[in-house]
Amino acid sequence: MFTLSIQNEGAIVSIIPEGRLDTLSSTFFSEKLKSLLDQEQYLIIDFSNCNYLASSGIRSLMLAAKTLNARGGALMLASLPPEVFQVIEMTGLQKVFPVFKDDTTAREEILRLRNKAGLTYEVRIGEFNFHVQDFPEINQTPLIWNHPDIAGYNELGISIGTGSPAESLTDDGENDGTFTTIGNCAGFIPFDKDSPPEFRVLRDPAAGGIFVQQALSFGPDPALLIKLINTTGIELKMLLDAVLQIPQKSAKGKPAALLIADSGPATPSIILVSLVDTAALPLSPVVLTRNPELLPTSVTTGDISALHGARFLLNELSPIIPGELFYEFLNRSLTIENIESVESLQSSVFSLQSPASWLFYADEWCNADDQRIKVETADGFILDPYKSFLARRLYTDSGRVVIKQLHGGYSAQTFQVESYDHEGRKLRPTVLKIANRNLISREAERCQQYALPYIMNNSAIVLGTAFHCDQGALRYNFVGIGGEQTRLKWLTHLFNEWPVEQLEPLFDKIFLQILKPWYGQPVKENVFPYRDQDPTLTFFPTLCETAKELLSIDPEEKFMTIIETGEKRINPYWFLRYEFPRRRNQPIGYYSAICHGDLNMQNILLDKEMNVYLIDFSETKPRSAISDFARLEAIFMIEHALLDTEEDLQRMIEFTSRFYNNSNLNHLPDITWTGGAPEIMKRNFMLTLKMRSYAIGCTSGEPNIVPYYLALLEWILPIVCYSSAPVEVKRLSAYIAGMLCQVILAAD
Repeated sequence: MFTLSIQNEGAIVSIIPEGRLDTLSSTFFSEKLKSLLDQEQYLIIDFSNCNYLASSGIRSLMLAAKTLNARGGALMLASLPPEVFQVIEMTGLQKVFPVFKDDTTAREEILRLRNKAGLTYEVRIGEFNFHVQDFPEINQTPLIWNHPDIAGYNELGISIGTGSPAESLTDDGENDGTFTTIGNCAGFIPFDKDSPPEFRVLRDPAAGGIFVQQALSFGPDPALLIKLINTTGIELKMLLDAVLQIPQKSAKGKPAALLIADSGPATPSIILVSLVDTAALPLSPVVLTRNPELLPTSVTTGDISALHGARFLLNELSPIIPGELFYEFLNRSLTIENIESVESLQSSVFSLQSPASWLFYADEWCNADDQRIKVETADGFILDPYKSFLARRLYTDSGRVVIKQLHGGYSAQTFQVESYDHEGRKLRPTVLKIANRNLISREAERCQQYALPYIMNNSAIVLGTAFHCDQGALRYNFVGIGGEQTRLKWLTHLFNEWPVEQLEPLFDKIFLQILKPWYGQPVKENVFPYRDQDPTLTFFPTLCETAKELLSIDPEEKFMTIIETGEKRINPYWFLRYEFPRRRNQPIGYYSAICHGDLNMQNILLDKEMNVYLIDFSETKPRSAISDFARLEAIFMIEHALLDTEEDLQRMIEFTSRFYNNSNLNHLPDITWTGGAPEIMKRNFMLTLKMRSYAIGCTSGEPNIVPYYLALLEWILPIVCYSSAPVEVKRLSAYIAGMLCQVILAAD
């Protein structure tokens, strides 16, 4: 049996169904709801005695909610049994209906909303009547921006200032002018009168930036909503004068700005105008090269001639929906399709037909730097403004971040970040990586696709990405298995400190255990090494030109001469320029595996317990299975070769001529070394043989050395571009690359 009771307590009505709210009982339930909709703004449905909800009952709830929402109210659900909550959750309606744990909590929310709605009253100023809605619970944080920086639309909020759109990495000052931001929208009026005004509408206000010289932000919430009653029109300056005379029901400071929505059919528009005398504010004496004006003195009761702000001309402006939130109205009205243009308030004389105005007050102005996320740097280095902008977008959970430079790679910069929440509590350490947009996008995607599902790697979790122009930033989790106190070291440190006898089992752990899900599951298929491993198609498009400039090796010549021995070899830069494109679509039947793609000892980290962490996954994907092993061989044999003298270089040329004159991957060459630094060279050669053994293991003993040598070429050829590499190392890389090319051509 289904029954329905109604409880009215403190002018708040609760409807309490008891039994099953099914198809039979929903008609009675709907009729009872309808009888209350005309009388109430808020209703509570208390489900504490109802454990069944049919689709017909859901339909009744939705129709009632629609009616109440249109009047600025709400239908609230309370005390849902698990059976009813399951139905609501499955249909996604927990996002439609406010759901509360019990009737008491729902009542408290209704009282809060009623109080927030504020007082309403009417005021007559001169010949005009106004309806005023006073919002007592407003968040007033008016801000002064008084030095150049990049600020997000979300940070500026409702603002007026001088600056230009941040649509490049640096501010050249050519587009300076005044700007106005209103939620997701901004208007720009250049100082150069020959340049037309512009506007921008963003889907995500945090993603857009403005080069701010100086600005005023008027706070997120208006204090009053003022509607003109029964009039055929009013001039803007008369409206401003009247608004300034409206008495305050509660102390809110001084009027700061007025946002006007005029739905007149002739020229619908939204206008923001400053009410602040900026001469009284502590604005810094910024000098603009194109125009020395700062924020001009704006309207006061005695002077309304110098207006500062902007007018957005619209195709149409729909009336405010009862109960609609302030920013909902703005975002609905200021769309890219609806805005026709933006203009300065001084550009034309106009009157308003039926304005609704929101008044912002300012009690005490705050420095914007004190209210936004503080970005600090360690070691005295200066962070570019766009990098601080990206950091603020990634660390929204923080009140302060301290950024320390780790190292700058060829294509990216990485930073260690200590961050603190808004109460000063330290958050877990993270790494910030900044690089071009495509690299950051790839890294985030491939970390998710190839690292997290396959390998145990605590350092692989990407916590967020942000982008600005052609640059991107990525936030990595950087906590070790042992917690925050874990100290991570690059593998480079151990490589330089440990003897080879300790390094070999460490490399076995990395490649045969931690990364076994990658290399231990190869797939036999066609690979395209001349396409996939061409360094000019990734990071080094001008590689051949650099070789000609630094080593005087002309990529147009098929052969080169080794200066130290007089021997002629295939010119590897000729091979790269002509043979790689010719063979680009030539497949080789070989093994593929998930490979890191840029594996070096700066992106392998270890803690004191020798737990392994990988970072930098931008190039991670399935490719020739031996790619990562060849990458490390290039590091051991060339980048860490000791070439202090010409004699060292000549001895290394002779050694590598024997070492790489090999047509079979299964044949491990002689590593006898008679030169200086025998322990260091032994380490390099032994670890190189270790890489070869991994390559043989992951390809089931495949003897074809061509795929391995092509993978070596991908990383030996670009050494000529490394700014940190001595010229002797660059010459050695060219000579070894020439030997590899000779072996590859001989295999044809």
